[in-house]
Amino acid sequence: MVKFKSSLIIIFTLLLPSATSEIEINANAISISYGAPGYVFVVAGDNVTFNATGIGNASSILWDFERDISGPDTRYSNLVNVSHVVHATGVYNITFTAFYGEEYVINELSLIVTFEEEYQEDIIHNEALFFAIAGSELIMSAMLGYWTHQIRKEKVYL
Repeated sequence: MVKFKSSLIIIFTLLLPSATSEIEINANAISISYGAPGYVFVVAGDNVTFNATGIGNASSILWDFERDISGPDTRYSNLVNVSHVVHATGVYNITFTAFYGEEYVINELSLIVTFEEEYQEDIIHNEALFFAIAGSELIMSAMLGYWTHQIRKEKVYL
């Protein structure tokens, strides 16, 4: 009888679909499968939409964004689809957990938020600055010439 029970357990385990292989999390339509390292790159100020697919009959879910992602009280969420505008640059290690009774499945991704500044090439036409620099160079050249003349005149060499 013991062999029969253990073989039934093995058969049911093999025949029942595994919840861990079906769950995918998405950030801005970039899919992260279970167990795969996930990196999503966004620019600060962008709206990021997180969602989970394949959670099936999960009793509950939890998003943990590691810190408040877009204002006070935005670290955790129990919604399937979550949308945030991310302003602070840095790396957010995001954890999605689906609970199935006493079992749970965890997926993780890293949201990397960068800041892109537009490069503006400003040409400054500042004639006063040009004449100030040119004048100081002329004065220094004149002083160097004067002291060189004085040294040659006295025939003092170091």
